[in-house]
Amino acid sequence: MSDKALSRIEKRLEKICSQVATLSERVDALAAASPTPVKSTEEVIAFLDQFRAGEALGEASLGAWIAVSDVDCVRGGLRVIQQREGMHARLLAERIKELGGSCSFEIPDAAHEAAMADAGDAAKPDAEKLLAFVKQFGDAEKALKPIYDLADALDDDPETQSLLRSIAQDERSTLEFLTEACTQLNG
Repeated sequence: MSDKALSRIEKRLEKICSQVATLSERVDALAAASPTPVKSTEEVIAFLDQFRAGEALGEASLGAWIAVSDVDCVRGGLRVIQQREGMHARLLAERIKELGGSCSFEIPDAAHEAAMADAGDAAKPDAEKLLAFVKQFGDAEKALKPIYDLADALDDDPETQSLLRSIAQDERSTLEFLTEACTQLNG
């Protein structure tokens, strides 16, 4: 891949990261301004479906990263995380169907392609990928807040509530592993 192509990919990733950060800030502002919890079945299904799509992308992009990983201990942890991401996607899909919905949300092509290109970039060492990930998602409480917020609002649906809380525990474990690996590789 040429330097020009890599530069374009890096610029796209920077733009996507900026957009994600902006969206995250907007979601945080909305959550702070609106204490009314999301409870309708349609809203729950929409959240689960977007979460499912993200987990499926996580599984795929981790596969691309594993294929080019340059550090054995990172690769081992990524394998575990990849399996959890896939399991989460399947569990969320099952729950969506049980709630009467269908899986329809798709990650935009540009975001999907950028994630796959970045994760599968053999020229980018694991230390650099970990650092970028931790900079974006390193605050576990902030990253997990939307999951816990919805779970807390689902007292009338204990199955979905427990599913989300259990997945959030797995996600916390993922964030802890990636943060520790980042610290080990980047000092």
